[in-house]
Amino acid sequence: MRCFKCGSFTPFVFCSLCLEILSDTTPKTRIEDGLKIFSFYDFSEIKELLYSKHKMHGAFVFKALSKVSFKKFAINFNSEILLNALPIDDKNTSGYSHTAILANALKSSFIKPIFHALHAQNSVSYSGKDLAFRLKNPRNFKILKPIKHPVILVDDIVTTGQTLLQARKILEQNGVSVLCAIVLADARF
Repeated sequence: MRCFKCGSFTPFVFCSLCLEILSDTTPKTRIEDGLKIFSFYDFSEIKELLYSKHKMHGAFVFKALSKVSFKKFAINFNSEILLNALPIDDKNTSGYSHTAILANALKSSFIKPIFHALHAQNSVSYSGKDLAFRLKNPRNFKILKPIKHPVILVDDIVTTGQTLLQARKILEQNGVSVLCAIVLADARF
C-alpha cells in the first residue's frame, strides 16, 4: 500500500513521516458571524486528502485524519455540560459519511455524537462555488430527530462559512444552542 499523502510504501494510511506532520497541529480559530470555528489544517495542505471523501478509500483517510485532530481535540476539551457533536448532512451516499466519521472521533465523556439529525434538503454541490452561489442556493436544513443538548457542528471544510451558519440558524430557530463548529480544514488560511 502507499501513503495517501506522499505515495511512499507503507502498510498504513499514512507513512510515519506524513503521520508525524499531520499530527503536529494546533486548532486555529476564526469567528464567522459570531460562530467560533476551529480548524486543524489549511485547505491547501490536505486538499487531495479531503477530495478522497468521494471515493471508498476516503473512509480510511478521514478516520486517520480524525484521530490526529478531532480525537486529540476531544481529549483536551472539558465541559461542565453534556454536548452533542452534530455532523453536517451525514447522509450515507457513498458507503460512509465523512462528517459522521469526524463527529464520532469527538466522542468523550463530555461529547456525544448524534447521527442523522441534520440533513440538507438541497443537494446542490457547494464545492468550488463562491459566496453569491451559496447564498442563492441555501442548504435548507431539516432537523430529523430531537436534539437535547447544545451542539458542536462538525464539517470537513469551511470556505465561506455559509453551510455552518445556515445549520446554526435552523438549530437555534428550533431551540438548540450551538456552542461552536469544528472542521478539518479552513480554505481562508
